[in-house]
Amino acid sequence: MLIFNNLAIFSEILTNGYQPVALDIIALLSILSGIFVIITVNPIVSVLFLISLFVNIACYLILIGVHFLGLAYLLVYVGGVSILFLFTIMLINIRTSEIYQNSTESIPLGFIVSIAFFYPVSSILPSSKIGYIDSEINNVFLVSSNK
Repeated sequence: MLIFNNLAIFSEILTNGYQPVALDIIALLSILSGIFVIITVNPIVSVLFLISLFVNIACYLILIGVHFLGLAYLLVYVGGVSILFLFTIMLINIRTSEIYQNSTESIPLGFIVSIAFFYPVSSILPSSKIGYIDSEINNVFLVSSNK
């Protein structure tokens, strides 16, 4: 009975306790995995980073308490989609000499596209309007239905 109580406490600490540090670490690993999916030149390594991205997202979902969606994410995306990508890429049999050819010519284009994407997104996000939100806090009124 003592072992069961320890397991229940361990489960409570990890999942239902909403550990923000663990969630932040998983979110950072997810962002890094997503960046490495795009940056990696070798497509097989890129698919492996895609699998790690899916596993990170599934772990994030499990830690916030959405167990069914996390397990379904593991089964559908890691078990089906990414393995299908991996088999397809391995069947194509791309030579490494073809991969590393002309890989540095797209770096300036990547910077231009990222700046062109960042400017409209930063104007839409609410974090760019912090002063506006602070000025609107004083205009909040309490509405009560009690007489």
